[in-house]
Amino acid sequence: MTSPQNMTSPDQDVFLSAHGLSRSYGPIRALSDVSVEIRRGEVHAIVGENGAGKSTLMRLLAGEERPDSGRILIDGKPVELGSPHQAKTQGIAIVHQQFQLVDTLTVAENIFLGRPRLRFGLVDRRSMQRAAAERLRSFGMQGKAGAWVRDLTVAERQLVEIARALDGDAKLLILDEPTASLGAEERDELFRHVRRMKAQGAAIVLIAHNLDEVLAISDRVTVLRNGRKIDSLPRAAVDYAGVVAMIVGRELAHGYQKADVAPGAPALMAQKMIRSADGAALEDVSLRRGEIVGIPTYVGSMVDRTLAELTGLRRFSGTALSVDGRDLSRASIRAFIDAGVCLIPGDAMAEGLIPNFSIADNILLPNLKRFRSAGVVRRRALRAAVMDLIKELDIRPADPDVPVRSLSGGNRQKVVIAKWLARGATVYVMNDPTKAVDVGAKAEIYRLLGNVVRDNRAILLVSSDTDELIGLSDRIIVLRDQQAVAEFPEHPADKQSVLAAIVGRSAEGRSALQEAPR
Repeated sequence: MTSPQNMTSPDQDVFLSAHGLSRSYGPIRALSDVSVEIRRGEVHAIVGENGAGKSTLMRLLAGEERPDSGRILIDGKPVELGSPHQAKTQGIAIVHQQFQLVDTLTVAENIFLGRPRLRFGLVDRRSMQRAAAERLRSFGMQGKAGAWVRDLTVAERQLVEIARALDGDAKLLILDEPTASLGAEERDELFRHVRRMKAQGAAIVLIAHNLDEVLAISDRVTVLRNGRKIDSLPRAAVDYAGVVAMIVGRELAHGYQKADVAPGAPALMAQKMIRSADGAALEDVSLRRGEIVGIPTYVGSMVDRTLAELTGLRRFSGTALSVDGRDLSRASIRAFIDAGVCLIPGDAMAEGLIPNFSIADNILLPNLKRFRSAGVVRRRALRAAVMDLIKELDIRPADPDVPVRSLSGGNRQKVVIAKWLARGATVYVMNDPTKAVDVGAKAEIYRLLGNVVRDNRAILLVSSDTDELIGLSDRIIVLRDQQAVAEFPEHPADKQSVLAAIVGRSAEGRSALQEAPR
């Protein structure tokens, strides 16, 4: 292994080199003396836990912030990247994880936003429409150039962001979690574009939490930890376990700590809502105490609608839904919560938390009744309960007054889980809870899931990570258009059979729901 700050000798293939970059925010040192080289014709992955300094480094390279110290060279010459516009003139484009599109404009208008095509001094909308349509065609988005952005799916918005970044002569493309909102087919299509750009000599920087994707597409991997560079290595010199050890500073045990379901455990949530492909109602679709039932999410599964119906966010469309014997078929969100059903969303900031509120306030929002006596809040008991949850879930920083907007993705998810643990929820409906979460935080969330089911509660786990589903689930049900098309009742399920069911092909003895053993 090379030394942490080892730099290779000058190379004509190096497009951008950064030397000794440091950046602080008040007393917090986000980046400390980081050096890195980005080469033409190469995919360079930057990996690390949340808070490692990845996003800070990317903002410096994209001209969105200035370093406190250090310098940046392009083609061996020092440059000042004092603004995104200056970075753009140097051929540097960035696609952020958070969308930066205008909902009230069309796709074509968004792609050319800030740099419209002109003809005789007037905006040439026809030319922009044609150019946008041509670019979108390569992403499989024919006919979308004139569509309103507000009408696009999340995956389509991600592809529009990338198409906009590719407009112009991009020599360095920075992708921040580009696959977080994409299904498998769209991810593969994106990676085909990345490889095409690489073959044409562009430099690609990829920030990603999914190490399988990183190792599949990258040529070089740089690991950051606590704002410092640990190493930069060719892809051939690293493996999954080695990258994980560098990221977290130690080896991690296998993350799937599954608890066995007690024999004869009673059904907790039962429903006659998910139907088989032939339209027959499933009489025994249920969730037992101490059980994790997994559902893969992918484009076409319509899982979001199913989850909304199972948590009271959308009117139930089936014939019967009960939790612990209590009929919730036409119940309100409040009734679902009172019955012990909670939703752990994939996007905690948008759907699970109030960003400007503190950790304590977010945990206590649905729990104030527990700590109120004669109309007075018992603040000491309230504070003690919050501190116990922070300690139990290892929420960092362990300061209940810190606003959740400043937390990492993994810690935000822990706060959402803590909120419902305090409420005493028994059914945890989880929508991709580890998506865009680093490997260390994933292991912690898996530990928490194990604790939940060992405490005689139940989890309905929706995930886009097939390995995660197989590792954690007692049973797996595959949905398509809100219909159950396959069930895998044993642990561990066969991965090839699950994937075959997802893409619509039968796997011998397993794929047809009516053939699956009960």
